[in-house]
Amino acid sequence: MRTLLNMRPSKNLLIILAISALVGSIIFTIGCAPTTQQVNPDNESVRLKAKQDSLKNAAYIFELSKAWSTAYEYYKNKTYASSIQPFWRVIKLDTINRFKDKYSLLSDAYIKLNSPDSAQMVLEMGVKEYPGNAHLHRTLAYFYDGRGQVEDAIKEYETATEIDDKQISDWKALGNLYIKNDQVEEAIKAFEKVSILDPKDQDAQRTLSKLFKSTGDSDAAIKRMEEVKKLDPKNVENIFSLGREYFTNGDYDDAIVNFEYLLQIKPGDAAAMEYLGNALQNKGNFTRAINIYKDIIKSTPDNKKILTDIATSYKGLGRFEEARNNARRALQIDPNYGLAYIVIGEIYEAAAEKCYTARGKKSPEFDDKLIYDLAYKQYEKATSDLQYRDIASRRMSYINDFRPTKEDLFFHKNQTKPKDPCYNWIY
Repeated sequence: MRTLLNMRPSKNLLIILAISALVGSIIFTIGCAPTTQQVNPDNESVRLKAKQDSLKNAAYIFELSKAWSTAYEYYKNKTYASSIQPFWRVIKLDTINRFKDKYSLLSDAYIKLNSPDSAQMVLEMGVKEYPGNAHLHRTLAYFYDGRGQVEDAIKEYETATEIDDKQISDWKALGNLYIKNDQVEEAIKAFEKVSILDPKDQDAQRTLSKLFKSTGDSDAAIKRMEEVKKLDPKNVENIFSLGREYFTNGDYDDAIVNFEYLLQIKPGDAAAMEYLGNALQNKGNFTRAINIYKDIIKSTPDNKKILTDIATSYKGLGRFEEARNNARRALQIDPNYGLAYIVIGEIYEAAAEKCYTARGKKSPEFDDKLIYDLAYKQYEKATSDLQYRDIASRRMSYINDFRPTKEDLFFHKNQTKPKDPCYNWIY
């Protein structure tokens, strides 16, 4: 048996090994040999163009940024005249909309240089380029408003609020422009939007109350003033307006509540005291009304209107002589004061009615007609005061049928004064 060391390879095996070596050599040679690749001229052109575009873009960005930096530096340092040209360069170069404030700042520079026409032109260019930019629209609107172009300002603010409806200042500005342009309903909607965005905005609530009042919607006006009262319970102006609105509506109880509350905050307010006295008088609380009126007279003794209010309250108490005395005090201050004559006439009317009803009569007799005639003559005097002429004329027409007729005078030829002692205080 031969060992492996002594074994010799057969002829066939040697041939196979030789072929394998040759193939391996060929494969190795192919793998290691450099590959020759043909260059595509189109691809090279694209690559070169991309490189050139990149360089151009970098140069463009550099120029644009340089122009902006120069313009903004001048603007920031308030060298507005020097900022104009570089800002225009930014506008020309900025085709990628990189600097969106360029129109706002350039227009402001023109405003600072007292060139409003140029400023307007720049802003108008801006809203055309950026129609969805609420800031530019509101800036242009503000500019139009300042130049008195109300309708143009309204249009721009309307656009701004359509783009961004959360800016309270836009809605307020728009609402005020609507008021200026007599667009009350639109103004109400604008300020209602403000009150929705900020329920604590007292100015909006006050404005709404005035707007509603102007439309005759007193209830809505009162509602808004009550809201302001909740937000600012010590706002004297609002409380006064609220009390006055209740008074105007004939709601004297609520008027009294508000004016009493106001006087706790601001004691001695004469206007509030007068309204409170009038509300009490209209409620029939004459004694308290007189006391309030007298407090006013202490500080303003020549207040002829308050003196007539005191007279009216005394008339309500049936204290006719005291009532007339106070009306006459008003006439001492102003002999032509028509209201004082009217109040004296009303005192005489009230006295006549009280006297003939006390006698059990349903209509005036001759004595009473003489008093109605006195009242008529007081109203005649009041017609000389243009402010009260219409009131006096109406009062004259109301009582004309109660005056003595020709027949009455014929049967009472020698009687010029009433005989009933009920009227002794008059003469």
